[in-house]
Amino acid sequence: MSSSNVKDSSFLGGRIPPEIESMSKNLKDVDQELFRKLLKVVVSALEGKDCREVMKSIAESSVIPQERLSHIIAGMHRVLSEAIRIPASLLKQEAFKEDLRELRIPEDFITDFSSVVFGNRRAALEAASSQNDPHLPMLEEFKWRVDVSISTSSLARALQPSVLMQLKLSDGSFQRFEVPVSKFQELRYNVALILKEMNDLEKRSILKIQD
Repeated sequence: MSSSNVKDSSFLGGRIPPEIESMSKNLKDVDQELFRKLLKVVVSALEGKDCREVMKSIAESSVIPQERLSHIIAGMHRVLSEAIRIPASLLKQEAFKEDLRELRIPEDFITDFSSVVFGNRRAALEAASSQNDPHLPMLEEFKWRVDVSISTSSLARALQPSVLMQLKLSDGSFQRFEVPVSKFQELRYNVALILKEMNDLEKRSILKIQD
């Protein structure tokens, strides 16, 4: 399958990642025993374990050239990473298998991939993935109050209300800021607009995971 082909329902999105295309081409002559060893290494790596020594041992004992093994490992890693990012409730097992069949991946290998993505290792992989992904501190607590400035150097702002806000973040830090009511209304409008645009995007069929 060419990388230029588009398949909206694929768990890989609109374009097939080059690592996965390369993996598919390099799986020729790979037996299931070696495939399972490599898959076990990739799963362990995704869980955050150091697999360099195990991978070195496999490479030294394998008749498959190290360059080909590298392409296979990279492709396996991408397949599992992409699949784990999709909630289990949205990714259907048969659709996942069909996507891999279209890449000409042997059926036995597809079964092994599926056993990882839909098996009991998924929870550990999801947990490790969420920890490794870049993320910002989350909002833990939000407080606000309306204040009126009585004494000010600017007559234009005298007795004008403002909104005082305090945010407590998950990293333990506090953020405090003050905005005039007019700016607060502008903020409220923009947040509502963003939520509407997100809802509109979710309704577009190109972004849906088809059954």
